[in-house]
Amino acid sequence: MTPPPVDRSALLNTVDGDPEFLDTLVHTFLDDCPTYLESIRTAVREEDADELVQESHGLKGAVGLLHAHPARRAAQQLEELGRKGNLEDAPEALDALTKEIDRLRPALHEIVDDVQADG
Repeated sequence: MTPPPVDRSALLNTVDGDPEFLDTLVHTFLDDCPTYLESIRTAVREEDADELVQESHGLKGAVGLLHAHPARRAAQQLEELGRKGNLEDAPEALDALTKEIDRLRPALHEIVDDVQADG
């Protein structure tokens, strides 16, 4: 069974149930995420291990703050590949990260919508 893209209760606990804080946190991530992904794609394409480490680490932190554990693991895998300097498996790892981010986006929107409807 595939784990959920985000630990909803942990995320809500992080923002202490505050709808405005949640909205800001989620939308900041959603605004920044495409930049991270494009930088990671470029690093993989150009086989730039240092850039891959830096950008994957940044994205790992962002999704970690959201309690998006599958996306965090996928970003961590890319970061580790960059640290090892062996990017042979990086395209496959990038595909896995992209799929997790694609699952995460609608889940975050749903959480924000639910919290705003309850508020």
